Amino acid sequence: MFERILNDLSTSAGAAGAIMIDRDGEIVASWAAGPDMQMDLIGAHHGIILSIIKDISSRHDLSTVGHVAITTDKARLVISTVKEGYCVVMALGRETPVGKALHEAGKAVERIEKEMG
Repeated sequence: MFERILNDLSTSAGAAGAIMIDRDGEIVASWAAGPDMQMDLIGAHHGIILSIIKDISSRHDLSTVGHVAITTDKARLVISTVKEGYCVVMALGRETPVGKALHEAGKAVERIEKEMG
């Protein structure tokens, strides 16, 4: 079921792929538009980034981190937190609007959390 949610998320957000990882960095599910998309590597490395950002946020009494958007000169990534330490990482092209991706990621997180129970 998680693969279907990631597929729907990627399609609606215009992403090249998405991956769900657990608190230990293990892959729960993934979906990619093509065989060249290495979502396992993208997910593992960006799960670490999310952990660092969450740590900094808690040290400074900031609110809970829900989403992180990273923009480079070639790509965009959206990292979304899911309950129990899980997260979803979505790989986007540079032209994809981040706001739309964040909105779609929020809807996908709700579906995932409902599926998790």
